[in-house]
Amino acid sequence: MRRVSAVALMVLTAAAASAQNQVATVTSSAPFTLRGAAVIPGQGVPTWPILPGDELKAGNALTIVSFPDGSVVTLSPGSDAKIDFVNGKPVFQLLCGKADHVLKSASAVELMAGNQVITPKAMSGALTVTHCSGGPPGGFWTAGHTAAVVLLVGAAIALPIGIYEAQSGGAPVSQP
Repeated sequence: MRRVSAVALMVLTAAAASAQNQVATVTSSAPFTLRGAAVIPGQGVPTWPILPGDELKAGNALTIVSFPDGSVVTLSPGSDAKIDFVNGKPVFQLLCGKADHVLKSASAVELMAGNQVITPKAMSGALTVTHCSGGPPGGFWTAGHTAAVVLLVGAAIALPIGIYEAQSGGAPVSQP
């Protein structure tokens, strides 16, 4: 029984590991965002793994994505990208900003600018997306942000009125 449990555990561990294959690594000299989390370089980890579907946002410095075959894509500061693995091939999708690439072969990494697949004319070049549509609909003005702003504005208006009424001996508060 113990052998069956041990074998089952090894099979499950192998399945979980294969489902999360690393597509590339990323490094930068400045903080950047990976999977929605802030990454602060220089804390003993020189590179961070990129898994299929990860989104990456460069900080205030170049952010370097290195693929296992030696191909490299460098995100310009403030640029956004998504890295995936489709049909056995890494896919680099620039969502916003600029990225330079140096590929080991024309088919090493599928390149996309926005939703358009790019066929590289040379092993090195640049991608640019200027009309960025990433992020939540409406930019900053999501429903949550709008509600928070309305609540804060309402409180800012009501507070001085309440203070004035309290200081001037305002109307008594009725109780049910």
